[in-house]
Amino acid sequence: MTLANKITVLRVIAVPLLVIALLHHHDGWARLIFCLSIASDALDGSLARWRGERTPLGSFLDPLADKLLLVATFLVLTFQGHVPLWIFVVLFSRDLLIALGWTIIYILTSNAKVQPRFLGKMTTILQMVAAVALLFRLPPLWSAGLLHLMVAVSIISLLDYIYLGNRRLSHLE
Repeated sequence: MTLANKITVLRVIAVPLLVIALLHHHDGWARLIFCLSIASDALDGSLARWRGERTPLGSFLDPLADKLLLVATFLVLTFQGHVPLWIFVVLFSRDLLIALGWTIIYILTSNAKVQPRFLGKMTTILQMVAAVALLFRLPPLWSAGLLHLMVAVSIISLLDYIYLGNRRLSHLE
């Protein structure tokens, strides 16, 4: 296993620790775990490129680690009343629909290759920034603005993935 993949596995392992810290209101630990996780996300990608160690496992695990981190964070923040339920539903539904679409395309084409999209990356970055704003208790106006921007970009990103998936499936006819 490559060094980048080991770092990614550590990010996955950190998710339950983050959830426990959040649920027990250990804000300092939660902030530290979350910030280390997003920093290591940048690190593992850079290492894989720099060392020429891009792998199919890393291509699968890296976005999975991001999704686990963000879904868990927003789930707990929603449970604690820091995020409106409808926002969590939009974020979770987007990820679920993309995963279902990817599965359908894989079943029909036997091709699991997924190219990250610019809007998908922007969605992830905005989710991370919004989570940081909430974890560090930035003024509500800032947090609310970030949350609404995140939702808008998430929806546009979903529509982009649907468009792309539809194009891939239309070539089967």
